[in-house]
Amino acid sequence: MRRVETVEPPDLYFEDFHNCQEFPVVTKGPLMVGHQVRWAGAIDNYDSEFHHDEYVAKAQGLPGIILSGPLLAAYLLSVVNQWVGRNARVVRYTDRNIGSTMPRDMLYLHGRVTRTYRESGQCLIDLDCHVENQRGENTTPATATVRVASRENRTGL
Repeated sequence: MRRVETVEPPDLYFEDFHNCQEFPVVTKGPLMVGHQVRWAGAIDNYDSEFHHDEYVAKAQGLPGIILSGPLLAAYLLSVVNQWVGRNARVVRYTDRNIGSTMPRDMLYLHGRVTRTYRESGQCLIDLDCHVENQRGENTTPATATVRVASRENRTGL
């Protein structure tokens, strides 16, 4: 029987974050077509056949199957949630797909705090994050704003 280990998000508060704080790089991969197909099945998104059919991809002038940008965003957003812990909620997230991710590529998910601030009674942190491949190319730059509970009053969510 396969053993699955779960990791609880850390118990972090606003005071635990600071400007320019780097988060640990998370490695995923190598990604395969199966990752794309399972993700597409989970969200019922089979519209772009070049994400799972090499013949269609090459017929459209692509070098082969290209993994979906929203799949990479889902990976990155889940890592953001892990980085900021259980006392935080992502209130804004944006990303852009500026490079291709192919089957067998490795992903390195990076993030850092760009700003910590209080606004309208809320404790917020802004993050810059991105997905980098094994060639060092930033394929998916992203930003997020996260509302974090304060240790002072343990509220804010």
